[in-house]
Amino acid sequence: MKWEKATEIADSILPGETVLVKYTTSYIPEFLLRFFVEYSEKSGIPILIDDNFDTLHSILIRAKMMNLSLNLNKVYVIKTGGKLDVGNVVAKVQFHPDPRVYLKNYEEAIQKALQEIPTPLINLVVGVENLFLIIRTPLDAYRLILAMQRFMGNRNRKAFYIVNETVMESLPIRILPEFERISTTVIRLTPYHTGATLKVTKSINPNLIGREEKIDIEGWI
Repeated sequence: MKWEKATEIADSILPGETVLVKYTTSYIPEFLLRFFVEYSEKSGIPILIDDNFDTLHSILIRAKMMNLSLNLNKVYVIKTGGKLDVGNVVAKVQFHPDPRVYLKNYEEAIQKALQEIPTPLINLVVGVENLFLIIRTPLDAYRLILAMQRFMGNRNRKAFYIVNETVMESLPIRILPEFERISTTVIRLTPYHTGATLKVTKSINPNLIGREEKIDIEGWI
């Protein structure tokens, strides 16, 4: 697995950062999850996954169909919505159409989780597009963005938001530029036949800005 350069970049991300990882429609989420599970095992850094509306289950189903093995027994999970539990679910957040209610529920859940799980940890967020698909007004969308921004600087976690760039750009509310604005690091992954090209387009670390690497999945499937 030729992901050594991606490991170097993950190591360079500081606790407290908010990292936006953009990809075009592909199987990148499946390979990213496999990468982070292996990274966690080798580094000893726990993983907490925010699973929005059973996105994690969908990722695992596709990975299984691809013969890509994923062991989430040691992965902590916070679920928002959905019914299918995957991994070690430590909290469930009841989704509410009023973002103020939902955010209150979520903040209580993650604060509790951060007290129970060794930190600093890697916080992967999957299915965040689904939250914005449900939001109906620009004000509510910005409430979500501002809530994400408030977590910046929390040194208990390195947060990676894995988002489908195509879906985000098709939303009726143009929120992707704001997502990029609040993120301390922005990474774009572009797929090719045996892997993906990784490019850092924004970072608080000057040494990472503009860095481009090819990462290969050879040997995983």
